[in-house]
Amino acid sequence: MSTDDLRLTTAEAADRLGVKPETLYAYVSRGLIERRRTPGGPSTFAARDVERLVRAGRRTRSLPPLVFPSSLTLIADGRYAYRGVDAVAASRAHRFEEVAEWLWRGSWPDEVRWPFDAAALDDVLAAQAAASVECLPLDRYRIIAAVAAAADPVRHRTEPDVVVPAARRLLRLLVHGLPRADGREARRVEPARSMAEVLWTRLTTTPRTPARVGLLDAALVLLADHELPSSTLAVRTAAMVRADVYEVVGTGLSVCGGLRHGGASLGVEALLHEAARVGPERALADRLDRGDRIPGFGHPLYPDGDPRAPVLLDGLDALDLPAERVSVVRAVVDGTTARTGLAPNVDAALAALSYAAAMAPGAGEATFALARTAGWVAHALEQYETPTFMRTRVDYVGPRVDDVGPPVEDIGPPR
Repeated sequence: MSTDDLRLTTAEAADRLGVKPETLYAYVSRGLIERRRTPGGPSTFAARDVERLVRAGRRTRSLPPLVFPSSLTLIADGRYAYRGVDAVAASRAHRFEEVAEWLWRGSWPDEVRWPFDAAALDDVLAAQAAASVECLPLDRYRIIAAVAAAADPVRHRTEPDVVVPAARRLLRLLVHGLPRADGREARRVEPARSMAEVLWTRLTTTPRTPARVGLLDAALVLLADHELPSSTLAVRTAAMVRADVYEVVGTGLSVCGGLRHGGASLGVEALLHEAARVGPERALADRLDRGDRIPGFGHPLYPDGDPRAPVLLDGLDALDLPAERVSVVRAVVDGTTARTGLAPNVDAALAALSYAAAMAPGAGEATFALARTAGWVAHALEQYETPTFMRTRVDYVGPRVDDVGPPVEDIGPPR
């Protein structure tokens, strides 16, 4: 029997790949491994697909790592820190704006006064006139960033004294430029409010209280940076070629929405709504029985659990939110961990906050992207100061010219 016809059991395929069955099913859901179901029997997996992934893994492990020197975020021993300050502790002691300044400048500000550009806000609101009411906040962020760039005459300068004020202005525009969830317009009385205070009114009609705003602010702090995930790698690459700060942020926003990155909370939000409709046990069983991966659980950098998640999940208890919503969150989180052995990560925690507070679809993704904008700017500032230019190469694994044969025009006419 050829490899093309050979089938493997779940245990055999997982063992060959050196992964857990849950990871094997994740490969299936992404279309990387063919799965067949035998009526009344176990699933089998294509050996050819498993072997292809094994070979790819060997090649990947032999490639040199892509490394950027950075003094921003350290992830080690189950913790992470911003410039030497524990990030979880910072989420309890500092507002988001203060942490952003710390990441950008390396010093804590005596006070935070971020500008409110009323004229630019009029422009970004007008630019969204054609957007549907179902437009996700992340899509609005992309519009806002582009319009804000067009109105900045010094956008192409990369000195810190120009980039940092531009970043403050842009972050203000991103959050103030979202429509209020209740449809009201109160933007002229909001410049003195914190980013978290304004963001709360953009994401939900649930009344704003100090405790609720405080937890949302903590989420922004916890998500401000996380070393070098996909969006930050793209951002540093953009900054390397001296893209301006708006282009840098736009690059991050384009990558951030991926369902395996900032958009992961969207899948958890959908699961929570389904659990409320059909019951948590059935919602989880339906997905796991299909072999679907449950997003928002487990994290390769935190084998003992993502330290960001408990801050947000435990904080829900102090917010006086609808008990039936909080109970759905607890049932889904606890049920998923019990079935998979994986602890919730920050994506699940964001979705939990969004669902419990009756936030609009995409609220978790919006919180993630707004927070991470501060980190992207910090990485851009760091990269702007680096004179080296890196030319990366691919590890080509396709056919060679001699293997393919002569060009089509040299083959001759068809017979």
